[in-house]
Amino acid sequence: MAYIELPDIDGKVFLGMWKVEEDEDFFRSKLNIYENERVILDKITHPQKRLEWLSSRLCLKELLNITHEVESLNAPSGKPYLSDNSFHISYSHSNMYSGAIASRDYPVSLDIEDLTKQRNPRTCYLFMSPEELAHYHEVGDIRLFFLIWSAKETLYKIYAKRGIVFKENLMVNPERAELKHQGTVNGIIKVDGREKIYTIWYHFFPGVLLTYTYDPGMQAW
Repeated sequence: MAYIELPDIDGKVFLGMWKVEEDEDFFRSKLNIYENERVILDKITHPQKRLEWLSSRLCLKELLNITHEVESLNAPSGKPYLSDNSFHISYSHSNMYSGAIASRDYPVSLDIEDLTKQRNPRTCYLFMSPEELAHYHEVGDIRLFFLIWSAKETLYKIYAKRGIVFKENLMVNPERAELKHQGTVNGIIKVDGREKIYTIWYHFFPGVLLTYTYDPGMQAW
């Protein structure tokens, strides 16, 4: 399936998705995989994980119309970056969907969740705060389970440092978590007595949830 372009944010944050229906040869034929990237790909042995890696890179290539030589690498924290530092980037993939987000000006992050995957609802106690739990039980909709989890994954990626506890350091404002086809919720990172609020966009597609955000404060952390 072709690249799926999504609306940008203020002309400065760009994102897209790819529904993976092609084989590995298709993606390899569309990508220029350079030396350092080849080292990363060679370490991935699971066929589905290889497809996810390849499709997310092709998604970014389509998103930014990349025609020059540039590598997509990973910092020690695991956060992806471009070798020429031309854009802040982030990837996500889940089952048959991959996604990429990029901004020349701001750090970015996104998460994709497979809504068809069976989840144990009782795991909500592992990552939701008491306020989030109360709202989740009041609403009684499994989509809110996915939304809170995915929003926290997006916050975790934008923070990009170790030592984060989802239940204690990452919060999703339950008052704004009203389930719609698409919308925003407030996300809050609480670390070392400091708090920072992020707007997290979300879109429910058939069988998949996408959440994403950007940090207008740049390197505030």
